Amino acid sequence: MQFLASDALNGRASGSRDEWIAASYLGAQMQQWGLEPLGDSGTFVQRIEIERLETSAPPTLTVDGKKFTHGQEMRVQALTAARVSGVLQKYAPGTPVKTGAVLLMPATPPPAPSSAGDKPTPPAPPVTTGAAIVMTLENPNQPKPPAGARLPAPPPRFVGVESPPPARATAVVLSKELYATVSALPDGAAVVVEADVKPGAKTETWNAVAKLTGSDAAAAAEVILLSAHLDHIGARAPANAAPGADVINNGADDDASGCVAVLELARAIALGPRPKRTIVFALFGSEEAGGFGSRYFADRPVVPLPQIVANLQFEMIGRPDDKVPAHTLWLTGYERSTLGPALAQQGAKLVQDPHPEQSFFTRSDNIQFARRGVIAHTVSSFGLHKEYHQPSDEIARIDFAHMTDSIRSMLEPIRWLANSAFKPDWLPGMRP
Repeated sequence: MQFLASDALNGRASGSRDEWIAASYLGAQMQQWGLEPLGDSGTFVQRIEIERLETSAPPTLTVDGKKFTHGQEMRVQALTAARVSGVLQKYAPGTPVKTGAVLLMPATPPPAPSSAGDKPTPPAPPVTTGAAIVMTLENPNQPKPPAGARLPAPPPRFVGVESPPPARATAVVLSKELYATVSALPDGAAVVVEADVKPGAKTETWNAVAKLTGSDAAAAAEVILLSAHLDHIGARAPANAAPGADVINNGADDDASGCVAVLELARAIALGPRPKRTIVFALFGSEEAGGFGSRYFADRPVVPLPQIVANLQFEMIGRPDDKVPAHTLWLTGYERSTLGPALAQQGAKLVQDPHPEQSFFTRSDNIQFARRGVIAHTVSSFGLHKEYHQPSDEIARIDFAHMTDSIRSMLEPIRWLANSAFKPDWLPGMRP
């Protein structure tokens, strides 16, 4: 961590030479323990070229032959392609979403079920998997984007890689009047979102990747993926910074701590008895810029995604969270699958995420895999400290006793997972 979070790496900005140096350093660490390279040309580093896309005019929404414009009757919040189309389906709890449907969500969410006790169980999130477009009613209490705001554009694409269909839907927010108009249409009405899209700037990012092949001929085809992100936000002054103030965002907790966790687990597992299942160790670039390193890995996996039994992403474990017991970690989406409880039964100091309002499950690299069906969660102990994305996130603030105990508590449960036949599952309605 001393090197990763040092001023020498200038904050490891996504897509920078400093990020490349961090990836090369991490790859060298994995090489010395005899792990197998999964990078380019027999190395431990993947170089990824990214082409950004730009939208030159406001996107349009055509519903049953009538056209509406972004910024007027509707807003495109997320655009997945230059043209996205489908037929209208009004959301109904318990009714499967048709693949490629344009899903109109209810104006008000379904009520929470009654429950005994002080903490009622929240309703399961609406299942929108399979929809090409999701349309919702605008919230009048939500601020609208300022005039001149950047137009929505499809996600950047990887140069030389044929990307699969988007894992997420195009998201459109409708005005009250347009929502009423669409609600009056029958299911099956044609809906199209279109935008004038052109290529933009090209950038790069890097992953450090390695594996330890399993010892059992049959079980070795099954993979445990342990990951973290190696980039941070680079050197930039915080708002209202005084002249001459520190501008290097060292990212000791975010996420040098997670990289160290993966390295230490890799070292301990590589130097011990070889597990039956294969373990892949991946340190992703450009998480802070949009998860490009993990998305590339998921789009072009070094092992087929169906063979990945589970993914554990380590994110910000360098400091304790006072919302959970001392020397304890929490798991995003703990309530979504059987993985967290199983690891806890094996001794992992792992509990449910105490900050559900932060939506951390969808804010780290694990979501790239979860949306493709892999049981994938993030391990963390981020207590919402004020050093998040600040130059003050430095190594002096790391609680190494907490970090050491926490990593140690995960070692044997991960060994158990890598040697057992246990396969976690999503709980009903909880797959993102």
